[in-house]
Amino acid sequence: APFAAAAESSDAVLGFVRASHAALAAELIGRIHAQPPAFFERLVIDVLLAMGYGSSRADMAQRLGRSGDGGIDGIITLDELGLDLIYIQAKRLKPGMPVPIGDVRDFAGSLEARHAAKGVFVTTTHFSPGAPEFCSRITRRVVLVDGPKLAELMVRFNIGVKVRHCIELKGLDKSYFTVPGALG
Repeated sequence: APFAAAAESSDAVLGFVRASHAALAAELIGRIHAQPPAFFERLVIDVLLAMGYGSSRADMAQRLGRSGDGGIDGIITLDELGLDLIYIQAKRLKPGMPVPIGDVRDFAGSLEARHAAKGVFVTTTHFSPGAPEFCSRITRRVVLVDGPKLAELMVRFNIGVKVRHCIELKGLDKSYFTVPGALG
């Protein structure tokens, strides 16, 4: 019975952590919507830098988001010589509004016009149903990041969040109790 209770309490803790992260994700998206568009563009660059793109050096990233940017809100240089670049589109839409496939096509067209091989399109909401399939068919590599995935990445890479509690959940190390040469 003690083992069953330990497993149940472990499951309860993990369930609480998942529920806490879900609530945090919703709060993050709400906070993003309360900020100006330039904040969202900078946030997307911060997340990508925290993930290791651009060697986590701020000078390897550039925010472009302005009128006439051609659908490109930022660029991250992946290497010191600038031979490999990731182009970024950041689209903060009202909750429930999908990113139209036309916007994804326009972004892909902007990549084509710049002879760019890679792009990341990030939104606070979700993409219209045909967008992922469209991205799978084009020669340019375009990764779509929706609101839930963005919030997950923010939590995982500590962007806009702080660690409140750190808990170690320990389990039995059965190998410690294995006696060499003993039966069993």
